[in-house]
Amino acid sequence: MCYDAVIFDNDGVLTKPTLLEVQREAVRRAFDEFDVEPTTETVDGVINGGLTRLRRICAVHDVPVDDFWSHHETHAAATQRACLEDGTKPLYDDVTALDDIDHPLAVVSNNQHATIEHILDVFDIGDRFEVAYGRDPTVEGARVKKPDPHYIERAMGELGVDSALYVGDSNVDVVAADRAGIDSAFIRRPHRDGYRLAAEPTYELDSLDELLAVC
Repeated sequence: MCYDAVIFDNDGVLTKPTLLEVQREAVRRAFDEFDVEPTTETVDGVINGGLTRLRRICAVHDVPVDDFWSHHETHAAATQRACLEDGTKPLYDDVTALDDIDHPLAVVSNNQHATIEHILDVFDIGDRFEVAYGRDPTVEGARVKKPDPHYIERAMGELGVDSALYVGDSNVDVVAADRAGIDSAFIRRPHRDGYRLAAEPTYELDSLDELLAVC
């Protein structure tokens, strides 16, 4: 199959996933701005729940959702930057395979845009990608994250392409690609051992090295 571009998710594809405790710390710091001590259940609800649950949690604690989310995004970017710099969120070794892909490349991630910028800077790989998007640090930015195809379609528009392959490591990646009307490649990293796909990707890979044959 010939594609006009290849678009990559980040966490679990280019870099190893952010540790759960790091994500929790960002949530706790955001609540601390409002003098709230959340339970672990509340913290995990912010991490794993959608906007409806986030609004419900903020209402229970009498915290303005927009202000809370802005603080959360700031703290999440800061905690992950520390992980990038201390080596606890490394780049996968097979990212070097991207050097041999003769297509325009882009990144579209559900992570904060600031975190994506930090990753490109820390690992000095910004010149490999023509476009890079993380979510905007607003409630609206969270609303249109994957599986919504918003950021994928935005990247394709900026690249000026009609067809693309989206490479991800989760169900939301496969669904987002399908909603954008493009093919998907699911990469089964070690942390996805036994992971059940709810949607069928176009390809299933064990390594980014296998992209050369696909593209």
